[in-house]
Amino acid sequence: MANLPMSKKTKKQGFNKVKIYKEDGQDYKITANIRHDDNCGNGHNSFAITGDIYRNGRYDVGGCIHDEIAKHFPELKPFIKWHLCSTDGPMHYVANTLYHASDKDCWGLRKDEKRQVKIGATDKLLWRLVTTVAGKQKHASIEGVKEYINSSKQPQPVSPQLYYAPDNHIGEGSEPDLKAARSAAIWPEANLEDFTEENLIARLPELMEAFKEAVESLGLEY
Repeated sequence: MANLPMSKKTKKQGFNKVKIYKEDGQDYKITANIRHDDNCGNGHNSFAITGDIYRNGRYDVGGCIHDEIAKHFPELKPFIKWHLCSTDGPMHYVANTLYHASDKDCWGLRKDEKRQVKIGATDKLLWRLVTTVAGKQKHASIEGVKEYINSSKQPQPVSPQLYYAPDNHIGEGSEPDLKAARSAAIWPEANLEDFTEENLIARLPELMEAFKEAVESLGLEY
């Protein structure tokens, strides 16, 4: 995507913040780890805030403990929204955002919508052996006859009562997740109708300018 701020790829760059505290009579140490680099080898710098907590000298919990980081390092709270954002944009920016804003399931289907199963990236479709009982189609299992066939065309029937029909995914659909869509797009004030591919692409340069400013305010090279 064009017109994004220039970035200098850096292999390793970051810093830590540490706080010692007591809670419920126990001793804790929390470390916030902030980085902006290409340590993962993805070809671009990406930003991350993670943490580790030790309780009474022993490791307790770690990773994306953002609530704890915000609690103990309030100055880092504004930067948590940029977690896993790279200089190319938020992770899987358009795809993740549109998925969370959609009423489709992981197969891209709305509730009760049908789509024939496709085998990988080929043009082959999945067909299942069926029969008709009392006017209704039912799955059939006959010794010596394939129950499923992969083919770009409908296989020939075994008999007038025994034939191959499309094996379909039946959509479960999903409820749009506004909170998750806003997080994926780093667009906290957006509404569901704002999440279109055109809008997301149009706002990306401005979003990345804000990201660059945030990274540099931490003393890190963008």
